[in-house]
Amino acid sequence: MHHPTSLPRIAGFAAIFIGVLTAAFSFVSKSTEAAIYFGAAGIVICVVSLLIARKNIDELQMTVAGLFLSIVAMAVGFWQHYNM
Repeated sequence: MHHPTSLPRIAGFAAIFIGVLTAAFSFVSKSTEAAIYFGAAGIVICVVSLLIARKNIDELQMTVAGLFLSIVAMAVGFWQHYNM
């Protein structure tokens, strides 16, 4: 039986994947500008994903988690920029 994957589910997975990657990169990297830019890009991707997944709670939870991680990544980048 074929189980199609919906666009909101794919957008939610993409948002959380981008959020995890940007958060990990910002903690590991010494390049503060890259952490800020990747965090901002992650936030934009998560907002687009949020607009796609706004009608389904399960996908919305993954998108919000990715958005939170992207915000944390950007905050870590700003913290590194102003404290180093």
